[in-house]
Amino acid sequence: MKNPYFSIIIPCLNEEHYLPNLLKNLNSQSFKNFETIVIDGNSEDKTGQVTTTFPAKYPLYLYSTTTRNVSFQRNLGAKKAKAKVLIFFDADTQIPKNYLEEIAKTFKTKNPDFLTTYITVKSSKPLEKTYALLSNLIFEAAKNIKQPVAYGCMQAVKNKVFWSVDGYDSKTKFGEDSQLFQKLNQLKYKYIVLKNPRYLFSLRRFKSKGTLQTVIKQLRINLNVFKKGYHAPLKEEYQMGGKQ
Repeated sequence: MKNPYFSIIIPCLNEEHYLPNLLKNLNSQSFKNFETIVIDGNSEDKTGQVTTTFPAKYPLYLYSTTTRNVSFQRNLGAKKAKAKVLIFFDADTQIPKNYLEEIAKTFKTKNPDFLTTYITVKSSKPLEKTYALLSNLIFEAAKNIKQPVAYGCMQAVKNKVFWSVDGYDSKTKFGEDSQLFQKLNQLKYKYIVLKNPRYLFSLRRFKSKGTLQTVIKQLRINLNVFKKGYHAPLKEEYQMGGKQ
């Protein structure tokens, strides 16, 4: 595929159990004009093997790096990308069959420079459902006050626009996703938050560490970033990877 419309970029670290679900979601998309690039951080599990043996219906590429840094890995994927629009997913993100089709329609009709969408969760627990609701409200409120907030598990941005700010900041300890969008907003690029379609936000950290504990930890880390900046050392670790 010489000129895909989207380049899907997925940074990974020990994601052999989660990555196949997203790759299957991509196989089922109604929109077909895309490539997928997996950037593996030298995983100890079978992430690489899962990628190379997956029966993809789209061009699927695997690149490995010894640098385990989500921003670095996303940037590396962007350097390999052929498309004019980049979409960044986390390995545990899942999407409905019409997801890429609706994103493509939005870029073609409304011509945003970057966007994200609302999230949904697969849960009947009130606290977890409330987390999704509040996340979507925060996306809207942050957009309105011109301080965009988005999760790195789904961000879409035009390739040239992405590189106008040198991509993700690999020195950032937490919040590199929102930091990217805020940099783009400062340059007056056009931003959209879509209410639909919605991607399925992974609750694996919630299930591993407990929902309330995870939310409280995120709030503490966000407060630290707000007070001290994106490059400030973290008092609590927030690691990428499938081993939670």
